[in-house]
Amino acid sequence: MKEAPSWFDRGAIGVSILCMVHCLALPVLVVLFPFGIFAFLAENHWHWLFLALAAPVSLLAFLRTSPHVRSPVFAVGMALGIILLAVGVWVENHDRQILFTVLGAISLLAAHVYNLRRLSAQAD
Repeated sequence: MKEAPSWFDRGAIGVSILCMVHCLALPVLVVLFPFGIFAFLAENHWHWLFLALAAPVSLLAFLRTSPHVRSPVFAVGMALGIILLAVGVWVENHDRQILFTVLGAISLLAAHVYNLRRLSAQAD
């Protein structure tokens, strides 16, 4: 049985991209607009929000993939990404927070792109 690409994979890719843009573009925006316009985006609750979005969407993508076609590469990449995002939420140092969050988002992004391509190739 061939499996169609997952909308959950696409959603997880989108959340990962938003997460990376937030972490990497925010320092530039704060420097360019120092009047507090983007200060609300710098608060730690955004890291919690991205984790709260990424973890369930990734898990749904994993669970939606039939057990007989699940890839260990996808599982490890997804788990590593969620763990790194969680570490980014709890670490106190801002630079390390960005490092762990971006690495987690990249891991999730790569895992879901891999799964999406694999499922697309299988459906053809």
